[in-house]
Amino acid sequence: MSKVAAALRRLSETNQDIVGAAIVSNEGLMLGGEIPGNMDKDLVSAAFAALVSIAERASQQVELGNLTQLIMLSKNGGALIYPGKKSSLVLLMRPDANLGLILIDVADVVKEIEDILG
Repeated sequence: MSKVAAALRRLSETNQDIVGAAIVSNEGLMLGGEIPGNMDKDLVSAAFAALVSIAERASQQVELGNLTQLIMLSKNGGALIYPGKKSSLVLLMRPDANLGLILIDVADVVKEIEDILG
């Protein structure tokens, strides 16, 4: 997990639009990473695990195939989620984030940690 922690830290350091990065298990447990201090890590991990489960089910039901990424944009920020078989990478973004740059920055990290995601 130290390799994962270093990769997530590097993401947050290289892209100032990323305010948090974590690995969340499919059961809703935070396995590693950092989220802003004003957020409850248990609530964040449970909520995003539930969101991934619902999105995967919806994707299958409308015959879109396996979910590869989920982007959620909200008034106060956003989230980019890369689901795996065992866990998901969750990135929290600023409201005015440059999504294109984040997608470029995260591509290498996803390849680097895909064995953790399962």
